[in-house]
Amino acid sequence: MRISKQTKKTTLAQQGRYLLICLLSMLLLFLAGSVLILNRTQRQVYEQLEEISKLYTDELDNRFFRISRNLLSTVMDRTNPDSAFWKYMDLMEKDQYEEYVITQLRRNYVSAAWDFGTDYNVFLYTKKDESLYQLSISSDGLYAVDPYLQEALKRRIKSLSQQAYAVKKKWTVMCQGDDIYMLKVAQSQGVGLGCYVNLKTILEPFSELSLGKSGYVSLVNQNGKSIGTLTEKGIVTDNSKINTGNYTFRQELSQAPFEIRIKISWTGVLNLMTGSVFALLGVAFLMVIAGSVLLFHLETKILKPVGMFMENLQKYDNGDLTYQMSEGNLVELEQIDDKFRNMIHQIRRLKITLYEQELEKQKIEMDYLKIQIRPHFYMNCLNFIYSMIDFGQYDHAKSMSRITSDYLAYIFRNTSEMVPVTAETNHCENYLKILLLRYPEKFTYYFEVHEEVENAVIFPFLIQVFVENAAKHALTLEQAVRKMTALPARALRLRHKGVIAEGMDADLCVFDPAQLRENGDYRCPCRMASGLDAVLVAGQPAVIHDTLTGAHAGTVIRRELI
Repeated sequence: MRISKQTKKTTLAQQGRYLLICLLSMLLLFLAGSVLILNRTQRQVYEQLEEISKLYTDELDNRFFRISRNLLSTVMDRTNPDSAFWKYMDLMEKDQYEEYVITQLRRNYVSAAWDFGTDYNVFLYTKKDESLYQLSISSDGLYAVDPYLQEALKRRIKSLSQQAYAVKKKWTVMCQGDDIYMLKVAQSQGVGLGCYVNLKTILEPFSELSLGKSGYVSLVNQNGKSIGTLTEKGIVTDNSKINTGNYTFRQELSQAPFEIRIKISWTGVLNLMTGSVFALLGVAFLMVIAGSVLLFHLETKILKPVGMFMENLQKYDNGDLTYQMSEGNLVELEQIDDKFRNMIHQIRRLKITLYEQELEKQKIEMDYLKIQIRPHFYMNCLNFIYSMIDFGQYDHAKSMSRITSDYLAYIFRNTSEMVPVTAETNHCENYLKILLLRYPEKFTYYFEVHEEVENAVIFPFLIQVFVENAAKHALTLEQAVRKMTALPARALRLRHKGVIAEGMDADLCVFDPAQLRENGDYRCPCRMASGLDAVLVAGQPAVIHDTLTGAHAGTVIRRELI
């Protein structure tokens, strides 16, 4: 007998409070999730920006190195008789070839604009007459050099060591007015070949990064002093208000005497996403406010009238059928009140009629159950008794007559609406005894009645239908074993299961059918069955004489193609 669980009942007001609590919980979870998403997104943005800045820094360092190598290899090739540069320098010693030499060198350095860009300016310096010539074409398509910049370059070259160019020497910083330049010069025998680039050219690519309001990109020398800084407003030369010690990450240059420090302001980078999150938060708050307003309206306009309706409805238990249940302004409650009054009157008129009809129905059902005895079953019992007497089986004939008499007496003499469970089981046992006398040793049976229902009463012939069906459609032991082993194993495509044969899994169950019993009930469903001599899983004993051995040889079963 199944016992239904008693669920806790709640009112509409409680359900409304639960809804509000759920909304608040969802809001808190939303806030926590938003914070986690922002932190994770911030880290990802930092990582991506750091990777982008590293790629550009590596490219910048590689460009410095290639320019330095070009300058070094050209100037230090003096001993090579095939050196075109030094041949031009020898011709330049003659004043009449100066213009020709410069023209040829400019043609040779046309490719520098493609290799390094037009912002990297290659020049030639001769110490003899302190002349400086622009060799690479500039961004405006000319070879002219600003006179002030030209003088600054000459002063810087003079201040450099007169020794031959060394690859270990890094690019130097040179200031000219408000502009800052990076300079590299290779000198030998009074001839200098160099390259300079404006610091703005180095910083401008970083303007594509989303630095934010307080973010910056700064070039800091070995002494920690900022050479130039790029902010969201552009390149600034006044670095006094910028703390370059507070940075997000930095990139070092091997070919220049400074490093690049970058600070990313997350408020600027995540401005759009933060706005979206705050918009979602606003929607969540609006939902909570709307839910609160809805609950207030539900409390005042619906729950309160419904509560009064329920209180008035309780008064009907005292027989006051004239009481007005609905006192609110809800049309639906007034309609329910009218319909309920009509229903009460109809129920009172039909109550007795329905009760009498139910009694008549039960009587008809009882009579129908009594005539369920098929004439051929009664005639077969009489013929079987006659055959027993004819063959001299007087003891069997005597038992058959007594059992058949008790069986039919219970059917025709029982007039009670309810019968004890023991009486019903005795009647079913008489039916099974008749079958055993007719078909000896064809089946076995036993009855088990729990103490909880031993003294209970049920409708007559309620169990008999199930017993008859079980007797008619019962399986043999072999059929039952096959349906529990080989048949499901084949249906589930378990190739090594379900059959006792060589090469199959040794999953065996040894039992005595006469002793096998199920000991579990609805109170203790996990009780061990009795009558199990042995249970083997993968060849290892799991149960011996109804006792668990503690072995765990089972594995996960997977389907296989058969």
